[in-house]
Amino acid sequence: MTREARTRLFVGSVIAGAAVLGGGAYLISSPFPGWWAFSSFILIAFVLETLNTQLRVHAKGSTSFIMHIAAGLLFGGYWSGVIAGVSTLLGELARGNQPIKMVFNVSQRIVAIVTAVLLYTSLGGRLPPSYLAPVITLSSEAVQRDLGLFFVFAATYFLLNSVLVSLVVSITSERTFREVWSLNTRGVLGYDIGASVISLLVAWLYTSTQRWLGFGPIGLIGVVIPVVAVRHVYGLYHQLQESGEELLQLMVKAIEARDPYTSGHSIRVRALSRAIAAELGLSAREIEQVETAALLHDVGKIHEEFAPLLRKESRLTPEETVLMQTHSAKSAELVGVISKFRGFIEDNVRHHHERWDGQGYPFGLAGKHIPLGARIILISDTIDAMTTDRPYRKRLGLEVVLAELQKYRGQQFDPDIVDVVVSSVAVRRIIVGPQTVSDMPPKGLYPKKVTWPSAALWKARRA
Repeated sequence: MTREARTRLFVGSVIAGAAVLGGGAYLISSPFPGWWAFSSFILIAFVLETLNTQLRVHAKGSTSFIMHIAAGLLFGGYWSGVIAGVSTLLGELARGNQPIKMVFNVSQRIVAIVTAVLLYTSLGGRLPPSYLAPVITLSSEAVQRDLGLFFVFAATYFLLNSVLVSLVVSITSERTFREVWSLNTRGVLGYDIGASVISLLVAWLYTSTQRWLGFGPIGLIGVVIPVVAVRHVYGLYHQLQESGEELLQLMVKAIEARDPYTSGHSIRVRALSRAIAAELGLSAREIEQVETAALLHDVGKIHEEFAPLLRKESRLTPEETVLMQTHSAKSAELVGVISKFRGFIEDNVRHHHERWDGQGYPFGLAGKHIPLGARIILISDTIDAMTTDRPYRKRLGLEVVLAELQKYRGQQFDPDIVDVVVSSVAVRRIIVGPQTVSDMPPKGLYPKKVTWPSAALWKARRA
């Protein structure tokens, strides 16, 4: 089945799920909340929807969930589903997204909010919750029950939302679900659940102004301004992060401009390192740090002393090889100039040429004394060296590359990381492209004899 067919099938399933859940919620729906309340929630949710931020992998995030969850607490599953669906559709139209993306985003929001409300009520949660009553006692059993179930409500909403989005991104980008979910969700899921407490404030302001003034939507004004301000500040911070990333890539490209044979090398090593780190189950923060170290692992080559070595067509002499081996330490020195890169990132850059058997450089570390990120970068660096054309040889095929990794498993490389690379479809897909990798390792993957001279790998002048 093609990627497009899998995407359509999955999106169609989510649409069907939204229709079934919406129909079921309609049968037990509360009375219509009124046009003022209905339109106010949609308008504010739409505003928050437009203040989205780009996630790491082909997705965007927004704080419109605040209004969706508040609507679920106040009006029940059906009307909150309508509010979530309409506000999301308006946001999709404003962004000009493709029709299939529009219907998916609308449907997954409906599935998430309606399912969360239905679970909340099935567990005994009250709509509206007990803590929104005119007089509340925090020690009340009903209030404590509804407050506890609120976090079940929020967790269900975010888990469904993140799983559905990660699944469709995994299908369309041909990455593993684990990698996509880890990069986009793992680090922010707790933050989202914590931020959902603002939904309680929205619901309280709405019911309080409705009770005091007879017009609940007025209370929502007190929520919009601070939420919009927070999103604006977060957007500026996100733009600053993007600018920093672009500057790092510009610096790397400037370095690689000296060596036409390794153009794009650091970008490819970063992509491989990210995929391997995700397969190893590292946290989102660790994956990001490994990515950064991989991107910057060769920045020391910007020193003028390396320029003639990088331009040399023939192999390096022993003296030149010794000089070239100092680049990892010089790279770490440059990386350490940036305070946020000191420690984890700096150490991984410094040690990315250490060998599992202790025969590497600069310090001859062995085994797990070598930082994990450095072990990942070493394999990624070696794979890229083997799969790109060099003056002294052509690029190597996937079978030869994997066979060489197996050959030096436990010598040059961490055996656990080699096993991950060999077994991972996502990593193999990055190496050779999605069109040439099957979902299962080909038979006879590891030939008994490899005709390519393996010694050339470990003495490559671009190491």
